[in-house]
Amino acid sequence: MIDNRIKQTIADYAAKIVAEGMNGKGDRIAMRTKDGFCVNEANSSLEGLKGDDLVELSLDTQDREYALIARMFQKRPEIHAVLYTHAPFVCAVARAKATIPAVLDDMTQIVGLNCKTCKSATTEDLVNGLKRRNSVLVPDGGALTVGRTMDEAYTCALVLDKASHAYVCGSVIGGNKLINCIEAKLMNIIYQKKYSKVNQENISKREGE
Repeated sequence: MIDNRIKQTIADYAAKIVAEGMNGKGDRIAMRTKDGFCVNEANSSLEGLKGDDLVELSLDTQDREYALIARMFQKRPEIHAVLYTHAPFVCAVARAKATIPAVLDDMTQIVGLNCKTCKSATTEDLVNGLKRRNSVLVPDGGALTVGRTMDEAYTCALVLDKASHAYVCGSVIGGNKLINCIEAKLMNIIYQKKYSKVNQENISKREGE
């Protein structure tokens, strides 16, 4: 049985995604549970999503509709939330099969040194694309983001949306000024290992993970 705090957390963040205009066809929102993970049903909308609209599955599920999320939780034991969202600028970059480089400080901290578009939308390519990153672009549009908490996954999606705006607009008006690679790596390490650690642990308790 899904913890009521997890149900409420998912419903609350689904509403936030819709309010920010990052929703679209095929959205997914999932959290790890004691016995596996819970997720909105395939092809369901995040708009008006309630806790009772969720299904709980084991990590070894053979259902093709949920295999990708199950694999992510298996491969990344530290993550507790997975989002698949469709912010307009993110989708535009994904359809162009481009890579969003380190254009913003908070992107390097939360998302990673860049955000690549995977060569395909297969489960294997997407899971591999998330190695050492918290987000990856899906070729047919949209982005997968993960986090140690739902709050972190959502923040990652927000930051990626902002970075995609900056990248597209910068490309149009003459090019982007990128953050130095070494500086970007240091920002990411400090955020992941020190700055956010205690904060994420406290949020995790509130979310019911």
